[in-house]
Amino acid sequence: MKALRDLNKRTSIKTKGVLYMMLLIVTIYISVSIVVLSSSRRNLNIQRQQFHKSVAEKLAINASDAIISEDYGFLMEQIRLLKSSGQAKAIKIIDKQGIVISSDTLEKIGKLDDALLKKLEDASSGTFRNEGESRMFIPIGISGDILGGLEIDFDLDAEDAALNKEFKKTIIQLMYLSLIIFAVGIGGSFIVSMIMTRPITSLSKEIEAFEKEIGLRHIKLYDPSDRDETVQLRHAFYNMIEDLKRYLSEFRRMSEEREMLTCMATVGEMSAQIAHELRNSLHSIRGAISGIERSDDMAEMREYIAVIKDETREMTMMADEFFRFAKMPSPSFVYCDVGDIINRVIDLLEPDLEESNVKVIKKNEDMVPGIMGDPTLLKQVFVNLFMNAIQAMKRDGAITVEYKVSDEWLEIYVKDTGPGIPGEIAQKIFQPFFTTRADGTGLGLATVYKIILAHHGDIKLIPSERGAHFVIRLLAGDRHIANAGGLKLESLAMEGVDTKR
Repeated sequence: MKALRDLNKRTSIKTKGVLYMMLLIVTIYISVSIVVLSSSRRNLNIQRQQFHKSVAEKLAINASDAIISEDYGFLMEQIRLLKSSGQAKAIKIIDKQGIVISSDTLEKIGKLDDALLKKLEDASSGTFRNEGESRMFIPIGISGDILGGLEIDFDLDAEDAALNKEFKKTIIQLMYLSLIIFAVGIGGSFIVSMIMTRPITSLSKEIEAFEKEIGLRHIKLYDPSDRDETVQLRHAFYNMIEDLKRYLSEFRRMSEEREMLTCMATVGEMSAQIAHELRNSLHSIRGAISGIERSDDMAEMREYIAVIKDETREMTMMADEFFRFAKMPSPSFVYCDVGDIINRVIDLLEPDLEESNVKVIKKNEDMVPGIMGDPTLLKQVFVNLFMNAIQAMKRDGAITVEYKVSDEWLEIYVKDTGPGIPGEIAQKIFQPFFTTRADGTGLGLATVYKIILAHHGDIKLIPSERGAHFVIRLLAGDRHIANAGGLKLESLAMEGVDTKR
């Protein structure tokens, strides 16, 4: 069995296809040839029997005419023709008394033939059966009256020689046909095998090219002795899987290192920003303390104390905001309506909207599906976006909120008519402590980004000719994304989350 498996692996599909096709053709050809030859032999034997019967019946008709007219010369002529042509080996004709009236042997004419007379009597009584292939006896009669009998012996050896000649012609024709079938079969099976294996070979080459392109391997994808294209493809596929596993493992390691470096860089930037703000406040406090130490005027000392209180308050507010950003709680998922959350935000910000003369336009509000989310954190997201839009437009403008459903995602588009965000800073707007306002902390959009990621969604700034255009994607329905080694959907019922509104 192992030798057969090795032979199978070392033989290409094209070669095996030709061999299997030839084996199938040979099997079919032999079966058909056996059927054809046996049928041909049987048909030839049937034709010989029919020929014997035809010759005997025709001679019997001529014999009946000769017996009635007592003219045996024509009958003898017929016997000589049959004998000379080889159609008959011996012929005897008797009358109803058993006297031989015609025969290929002159010595028998006029003599009594008891054996033929007995056959004639049996035939008259209806009990006679003709036996054997070489000899046939037929009663001679007209309108039911028996006039005599006819016995004819056929030369089976000569007939067999003729039949074998015809049989050989049939065999030769089958041989010619076999050559044509084998030629067509070999060519057809090779073409079919080549067409079938071409996609497999192409796929193996594409896998090899892919691995070379990304630099996964530097060795052959399969054993060169394995000629079977499916074996080659299987080896290539398994090798690619192993290489991809190694590649993904290395990629995961590098991603973890990159993430650690990114976190360290972010912490460094945040620390530098906090240190900068604290240093400015501490400089002011130190200056105020120096002023207190030099001054004897109580009113001036109160002014310095007020400066210290203001700087201390700003430092406390900055620290509180940083702690809120750093220690943001994980979302508590419940089934909620984003449309209702945004409506509550609009009600909450109504004084600011009226003061700035900013209106809110809502589109496709009736097609908003429910989602699993934390209403409190989501409210904070839209408060930040709306307040940024109001502050950017200053006076007069509009905020457009549009809902779209794509596959299983709810897309929320928030667009204002303000000056927009320049392209050079668009990539930095979600970074902590990045702000273009003098009084801003730079944590608003960073908090928004963090909340959306905690909901396993996505937020992007869409390039726009006018105004800032954000799109938020959240998973619709009663499922959320659990990120554990990759994104996958899990039922919230398994987490014990109440999905009833």
